[in-house]
Amino acid sequence: MLLVNRPIAVPRPLSSVLLFLLLSGCGPAQPEPVRVQWLTMGTVAAVQCVDHAAAPKARDLAQSAFDDLDRELSAWKGDSALAAVNQAAGSSNSVAISPAFAKVLGYALATAKESDGAFNPLIGPVMRAWGFNGADPRPALPEPGELAAARALSDWRKVEFSPTKDGADVRLLMPEMKIDLGAIAKGYAVDLAWERLTRAGHTNLLIDLGGNLRAIGEAAPRRGGWRIGVRSPFNEKEIIGFFILRDGEAVATSGNYERFVEISGVRYAHIMDSRTAMPVTGMAGTTIVAPDAMQADALSTTVFVLGPQKGSALLRGHPGCEALWIPDAKPLTVIATPGLAARLTPTGKTPYTLTVLAPSSP
Repeated sequence: MLLVNRPIAVPRPLSSVLLFLLLSGCGPAQPEPVRVQWLTMGTVAAVQCVDHAAAPKARDLAQSAFDDLDRELSAWKGDSALAAVNQAAGSSNSVAISPAFAKVLGYALATAKESDGAFNPLIGPVMRAWGFNGADPRPALPEPGELAAARALSDWRKVEFSPTKDGADVRLLMPEMKIDLGAIAKGYAVDLAWERLTRAGHTNLLIDLGGNLRAIGEAAPRRGGWRIGVRSPFNEKEIIGFFILRDGEAVATSGNYERFVEISGVRYAHIMDSRTAMPVTGMAGTTIVAPDAMQADALSTTVFVLGPQKGSALLRGHPGCEALWIPDAKPLTVIATPGLAARLTPTGKTPYTLTVLAPSSP
């Protein structure tokens, strides 16, 4: 859950978020940025503006970007461009998609290939097999045959993706396959809003869509950006440390503690490893800082599935990206790449052990 220096009575975002925005600091008191928030794309959106008078226009620009992308990439709207691709699954005809759709899907498929399926934009059948994404509650664990069938429908290699000058042509080779870009679309929506706000001359604001954040400028003079707090995944009231999100940077998180199903008294988190069709265990949360929000969104899920060693190795191919992991075990431990470890300042109120990964080789 993301909060701004005091509680706000809003519905909890659907995404799992580890971050708090911290506005307090040393020096002369500055007027706090105003936060304007609303519901969109199944979650809470907000813009945080230093210039209070600019907030309504910033909100309108951000929402127009979110609306534009939601009309294309919503998995829940029957008339979206994504729905048209899914409805044509198994046919011999490809579907033409727009440049924005092609950019998101192309990056999603590239990340799936790079991570050997740890990130998978076709994970939906596996999610439903476990009782997520609108499926009926499970009275018992999925049978091996059911999971095998779900894995077959989640094979990202069975997507034909052919870039064109106007976007791309897409075809799903198996009937009942469905693309779901929920683990990346919100990040790209933040980038689209960031581009429009920057082009319109807006300065010193923070865009938030379900915990996917991207900064413009800084929250206060000489702050150097926006101070972001990392909360304990075991207690939403505990902040373990903070770092500065610099101008243009983005941050996203994935966690196991807000979306889950309970089967026979055991909780199973919503983040799945499509390679095994099983929920990921052993990890409570991950945070990614990246040059843009689409990368941050996709990579936060990817490194959650991969874990610290394989995840940090993957990040070598993503300049400007840093990560931290919090294992699902006590005592509280934080594992971080060197770049994020150097930026993380403990609050001193919640003890934890910090493990810094070895520097990545070029």
